[in-house]
Amino acid sequence: MLFKETTSDPGQFFELLPADWQAGIVPYWPDYQETARIFILEKNQETVGGGIVFSTVSPDTMAYREEAQTWLDRGYLYIAFLFVPEKFRGQQLGTKWLQSLHRQFPGQPFWLSVEDKGLVYFYEKNGFTLVKQVEGEWGAEWILATAAP
Repeated sequence: MLFKETTSDPGQFFELLPADWQAGIVPYWPDYQETARIFILEKNQETVGGGIVFSTVSPDTMAYREEAQTWLDRGYLYIAFLFVPEKFRGQQLGTKWLQSLHRQFPGQPFWLSVEDKGLVYFYEKNGFTLVKQVEGEWGAEWILATAAP
């Protein structure tokens, strides 16, 4: 399993995403490519998962921009668009991606938001703590964060 950055070639990651997720990032990418980094997992030269790490307020957090900026101001980086295609699920790839990210950025605190409350448990077992619920574009979202160093 290879964890690698593909920020300079985002298409490899974007084509992995469902159409509605692509609509939420691809049109905005030119505005973020200098302040965000894309990391993917590759297995046998096939992209099996990935996500984006933002250091600025991202397009999916605009509905609660002030909240997002507060986390960034406190030194947290924002994880978004973490995705593993259905055919690769059940192989711990999301966990492997998060573990690799923590190795890439030792001691760096991260935060994220989820629209599906069912994902809270996944992130909690991967070192995140549920912090609060906010109202996003699509309704409720749950904010989780790792411990600050």
